[in-house]
Amino acid sequence: MQIKGAVPGILELGQSVRSVILESQSDAAMREVSGLTDSGDASFNVDLMAERIVQMWLEDSPMRLAAYTEDLGFVSEYENPEYVLVVDPLDGSRAFRAGLETCCVSIAVARFNGKAETRFSDIVEGYLWEVKGDAVFAARAGQGVEITMAGRAIQPQPAPMPELKDMAWAFEVCARPAKELFEVLGDLINGSAVRGGCFLFNSTTFALTRIVLGNLNAFIDVGVRIVEELPGSVAGLIEAGQLQVLGLFPYDIAAAYIIAQEFGLTMTDGYGRSLDERPLLGSGPETRLSCIAAQNSLLHEQIMRYIDGQFANLLHRQDA
Repeated sequence: MQIKGAVPGILELGQSVRSVILESQSDAAMREVSGLTDSGDASFNVDLMAERIVQMWLEDSPMRLAAYTEDLGFVSEYENPEYVLVVDPLDGSRAFRAGLETCCVSIAVARFNGKAETRFSDIVEGYLWEVKGDAVFAARAGQGVEITMAGRAIQPQPAPMPELKDMAWAFEVCARPAKELFEVLGDLINGSAVRGGCFLFNSTTFALTRIVLGNLNAFIDVGVRIVEELPGSVAGLIEAGQLQVLGLFPYDIAAAYIIAQEFGLTMTDGYGRSLDERPLLGSGPETRLSCIAAQNSLLHEQIMRYIDGQFANLLHRQDA
């Protein structure tokens, strides 16, 4: 790759994590739940194994680095590290557990401005590796995106610009309030499922990279907006045995965010607001994110008009 990274060895780290994950796929013990992360998400043994690779790499790195990972949280041996790695070593653990290919290794590099002060706008690099595929995505601020498959550079062609009824898109449902989610997305699903296509990958990074590759037009995750605007929706999750509401967390999409920006996609939160000033290091309720991403701003505007209209209708019915 021609992307000149700030932190040497990132590509080798990602490949090492990917290799360890692949080697474990036949080990049933690696698919067992090991506990819950700080975000409330399930952690599998394969996640912990992958994070140990990251931790050992950090210990051997000659640079002053910190890291934030899904299971370990914030890790640093330095008071003022220069950069922080934001790592989700296996985005799509449930898909991997089921033997599916929709999972990625995700690593972002950001300038460190303090644990509470570091933002999405501080991200300078993003890297994604398909776990079961051959694609590797790399982006650096101002240098664009490079994509390789089986070691060869490719130039994907954008998908044709669709009407909403022709849109091929993905959405997320894991620990989101399902009843309200389908009230918001139901008309869009009904309208586009046949002429375009609706997909559920259980991996946001995999979904977003399908937009980059020209396979999909958009990705929608409005779970956090539902909880914020319709707080009563949480009751259904709790009754079903879910301990807390999940959403996207910064480690889920940090690498994908700069890749999307450098590739020219439009990617915001579920209200259409920029993610630039959102905190990057954390996994508490205050860091939960929604996301709407589209191949261009015109399609993003269409999606936002639809989403805003659906929420307005839901809130009006509640107030009636």
